[in-house]
Amino acid sequence: MRRLLCWLVAAILILQCAAVAARPYSLDDLLRHEDTGRMLVDPGGRWLLFEKYESHLAMQRQDRLSLGQILRARPYIVDLHGRGPARPLLDDGQPGTILLGFSPSGKRVAVARLQDGAYRFGIVLLASGAVQWWSYAPVHDGFHPVHSWLSDDRLLILTQRDDRPAVRMALDWPPERPMRERWDRTAAGALAVSVSGSGRYLRDDGRSQQQLLMVDAVTGATQALATGPFAQLQLSPDGKYVALIKADRARQPSADQMVGEDDSFYGRHLLLLDLASGAQWEPCSECSLPGDPRWSDDSAHIGFVADRKGRREAVMANMARHVVMSASPSRSASSDGCVLAPHQDVPVAARASVTPTDERASFSVPMPCTRPSAMPGTIWAAAPWRVGTGGVIVERPTGGAIRIPWQRHEAIASVQSSDMGKGGAVALRISAASGRSDLFLAGEGQARFLMALNSVMRDVEPAIMQPLLHPSADGSPVTSWLVLPPGEKEAKGLPMVVIPYPGQIYSDVAPADQQVGRERFYTNAQLLAASGFTVLLPSIPMPRVLPDTGFDFPAALAPAIEAALATGACDPARIALWGHSYGAYSVAMAAAQSRRFRAVVASAGIYDLAATAGTFGRAMRLSPEEGLNVAASYAWAENGQGRMGVAPWKAPGRYIANSPIYQADRVNVPMLIIGADRDFSPVEQGEQLFSALFRQGKDAQLITYWGEGHVIGSPANLRDFYARVIGFLADNLAVKARAVPVVAAAAPAIPASSARQ
Repeated sequence: MRRLLCWLVAAILILQCAAVAARPYSLDDLLRHEDTGRMLVDPGGRWLLFEKYESHLAMQRQDRLSLGQILRARPYIVDLHGRGPARPLLDDGQPGTILLGFSPSGKRVAVARLQDGAYRFGIVLLASGAVQWWSYAPVHDGFHPVHSWLSDDRLLILTQRDDRPAVRMALDWPPERPMRERWDRTAAGALAVSVSGSGRYLRDDGRSQQQLLMVDAVTGATQALATGPFAQLQLSPDGKYVALIKADRARQPSADQMVGEDDSFYGRHLLLLDLASGAQWEPCSECSLPGDPRWSDDSAHIGFVADRKGRREAVMANMARHVVMSASPSRSASSDGCVLAPHQDVPVAARASVTPTDERASFSVPMPCTRPSAMPGTIWAAAPWRVGTGGVIVERPTGGAIRIPWQRHEAIASVQSSDMGKGGAVALRISAASGRSDLFLAGEGQARFLMALNSVMRDVEPAIMQPLLHPSADGSPVTSWLVLPPGEKEAKGLPMVVIPYPGQIYSDVAPADQQVGRERFYTNAQLLAASGFTVLLPSIPMPRVLPDTGFDFPAALAPAIEAALATGACDPARIALWGHSYGAYSVAMAAAQSRRFRAVVASAGIYDLAATAGTFGRAMRLSPEEGLNVAASYAWAENGQGRMGVAPWKAPGRYIANSPIYQADRVNVPMLIIGADRDFSPVEQGEQLFSALFRQGKDAQLITYWGEGHVIGSPANLRDFYARVIGFLADNLAVKARAVPVVAAAAPAIPASSARQ
């Protein structure tokens, strides 16, 4: 009996040790990663709602990575007057639903759902959980509100007028249906044609239209109040008027000035609607709005920045008298007025064309105004913390401290907080070094546990991240980061993979997107380190315009590489490059400029700057009537990352000297070139680079993934992607790399029809 008891005790100890044994970060950890989205507290302070992003493996379709924040979203609810963890808001158990916003008292919440290709909105009654769905597809905009509650029972919302998907959503939706329709028409002898025009042939018709709906949440009745090419709305403070932004009147980008990546094909015009009478008024028909309008607090006026033929001024419109006044011809802001700005509320991702002068510019109109509420969401910020008796003590953003029970034997990597703005409530997220995290809500009392995220990662041992302080090629002090395999702090002479992204300057805090608790599907340093490589993340300052003789990328990389080699962890004879997107462009250039590197991987890149400028892309090619955003592709080359400064016809030599395709005869390093057929970086660019190397008999592979976009995301494709990249690097760096870390139990079955032939 005693011997049996000893065996049982030993078995239990072995199982416990196995449960906490460290393991490397795996591809399945990445695919099963969970996160949170928006967190909202209702105006009455009764309900907390938040979006949980389920595992990528839970998405309805695996070929829609860029729509993942909708397809993975599942709303949860917390009764702030009760106790206990969060529970699902809807009882169907399906992800694909996002939060739009609460009604004035918090009685109802508007949601939107993407399922089986259909996007529609619904209204949930919080007390019972009952939900009513409408067949209308709401306009999708992740930056601006597309709805506004008039009362607890009435909602204004912008929806699509026809059955075409919203433009932003269509950019990443399968093209099979519209393309197949065109093919079928041609096969049947019918007309199938798209027409684009310039100058006097410029078209401004055939666009999909949106409608402003008033929805009654009690009766289910709907009323269309206005129809047009609407992009966003703003309700006046008294609820009597609606300001609608119309994206209409086609225009062409300037041929003599650099264009910006957010320069729209259509102008942005203001339409004002009186909800009681239905009367519409366009206060400045000849103006385009570079920013968003602002209502006065009493709703008597609305102010906005107006662009009249390139000249900007502040304008104020009187709602009662329909009078428009130019408020300030100069770029000055009055402290007692309503301050406007050309970039006001423009998404950060779309500010490439806002010049430094415009960033500093401010206008004012003589009226009191309150900043309109932005899209509801949660802004996480790092919070000071320390380990105390019985848990973790976190400093509140508004003062004081919060004690959180934390009994787990895991090292804490970070603590983040977000002010919920209602009754002093603070959301807290404690993340362990393994990538596991716990979500809490703290009020005046003890913190309340809401949910655990990424529990499957509790035994992950992350890579070691070390800062490297060094001067850059231009002499400025910068910090790069060296990533070492788990448990290899004293590593010596390991093969090194450099992941450059020119223009990226790292801080003295380890890059967040390269941590195990983040979702980085491309150039993932953690996965490379888990496979036995050291990884260098270099800071690379860049000039505003590249030289006519070609920018020296190896020289820009050299300071960070030398700093990494000085640690002794890396072998100077075994260095490879892996770049994605703009990084792919840079490593292709480096491959032609230096023989220092043993292998180069380029994924989703552009290799001929002039050939890309002006190309349409799949969505624009299929539906030119939705807008010829020609400016965006030119702007990338001229004013964006391409850094050419001018159009191709003005400096063809500069474009040639800075395009890898014209240096292909100098490439003497094995290259792995990766592309995808739905990528906005044209897959033909990778084919062109590969063909140039093929014609010269040089060592190269071209890998094309089907149904993928700029980032490979479907599980089987992603596994193949990393297996090929790591295998290619291991082969050329003469190292027996560890297998790509994969948790076999989590791998989904691959249908026979999907197997590689």
